Amino acid sequence: MEKIQKILMIVGLVMVLLLFFKSCGTSTQVKILTKENKSLNQKVDSLMNIVLTEQEMKNLLENTTMWKTLEVEELSDKNNMPINHYKNEVQR
Repeated sequence: MEKIQKILMIVGLVMVLLLFFKSCGTSTQVKILTKENKSLNQKVDSLMNIVLTEQEMKNLLENTTMWKTLEVEELSDKNNMPINHYKNEVQR
């Protein structure tokens, strides 16, 4: 019985020491994750300033010459008509 009590004390002490070392490592991981979280929040905030609203995007797409060109190309492919035919219609 005495041997079990001695072994139990040693095992308990080892468990407490392992728990102590694990908790020290956890606090440093929390600090690292907090720093990463702050940097990611800054990136998200900067991206939120760049995002266009739906109305702005519609205006941009409607008023851009490139968009009209793509639309004309799609129509010409769909109807097997030359692109110049549709370009002339758009310019009128």
